[in-house]
Amino acid sequence: MILLPVEVNGEGPFEFILDTGAGTSLLSSELGQKLGIKILGSKEGQGAGGAVSVSLATVRSLAVASAKLDNVDVGLVDLSHIGLTIGAKIEGDLGYNFLKHFRITVDYRKEEIRFDDSKGLEFAGKPAAITEIALRLAGPAQPLILADVCANGRGPFQFAIDTGTSTTAITPELAKQLGVVSSPIGAVATGRAQVDVTAGVLPSFQVGAARIADLPVIVADFFAGLSQALGVKLDGIVGYNFLSNYKIALDYPNETLSLFAP
Repeated sequence: MILLPVEVNGEGPFEFILDTGAGTSLLSSELGQKLGIKILGSKEGQGAGGAVSVSLATVRSLAVASAKLDNVDVGLVDLSHIGLTIGAKIEGDLGYNFLKHFRITVDYRKEEIRFDDSKGLEFAGKPAAITEIALRLAGPAQPLILADVCANGRGPFQFAIDTGTSTTAITPELAKQLGVVSSPIGAVATGRAQVDVTAGVLPSFQVGAARIADLPVIVADFFAGLSQALGVKLDGIVGYNFLSNYKIALDYPNETLSLFAP
């Protein structure tokens, strides 16, 4: 997971996850109490592990260095299980309602991230991308990034791009269709639930012109609920073990997703 120092209402910084899979930015319940955030209501959200109760609030500001937004809607939820899983104290999750205002460049190898206000701007002299595709969202209320993927020379299949997922995941149905031989690795945490998964390898995995050979994947049966919540059928999720091979530019204002050589 990509962790960022984020200031909330001018205080902090606090450790947040950069999460393109989240629609609304989140604060941990503990941080909300610490900052005296007023709860305005509640709703039921949907994660890979099932339904999650989320308290609703608005913060005066969220800021990553000089990238700042005022009056941002947030959800307050228990994030302690994520912190235990990754061995860090997670105090928030930076989601689409913040990210959509910026062109975000992630350089995994240099461990750098950049936020630019790119609306209407041209980036002269930038290196040519290995691939550039339309930044397609599942929907206004479910802004997970979708991309067509080819695997083992077949496809396209519909995947989500998720910087909050470590290993690329596929549905059991797609694994069967592609003839993936997988082995049990036990249960993993998704949201608040434990899901039994198996692990295998895809000889070929491709997003646009960006291709990786022998990509490890997990096969997990949590996609039915996620697809129902999104209103679109997902065949899998593109995770860190693919994305980290590239420098990535998520240009939300100009609606493009580009992958560059690292």
